[in-house]
Amino acid sequence: MERKYESMLIVRPDLDEDERKNVFDKISDKITNLGGKILESKIWIKDRNLCYPIRSRGAEKKKYNKGLYWLVNFALETEKLDDLNETVKLEEKILRNIIIKRSKD
Repeated sequence: MERKYESMLIVRPDLDEDERKNVFDKISDKITNLGGKILESKIWIKDRNLCYPIRSRGAEKKKYNKGLYWLVNFALETEKLDDLNETVKLEEKILRNIIIKRSKD
């Protein structure tokens, strides 16, 4: 069953424009490759101060006090959501993420 989801991702603020675009493209491509549709994708807030420092994932253990908030609305089959979650968790340039089911529009 296909559902609509909303995802908020906090991306490292020190990425240049090309690195940022690569992260956005990787996640967007994963959604479409899983048979989903991107309904809306936008940078919500650039360089927002965080309430507490967030440590980056992976080998580089750097703390960030700011983050770039990227908002993505998409439709995807429910059984394919775990594959998308795994891809997001493995991307070291994403500090935090959340995916929620949208209520009926």
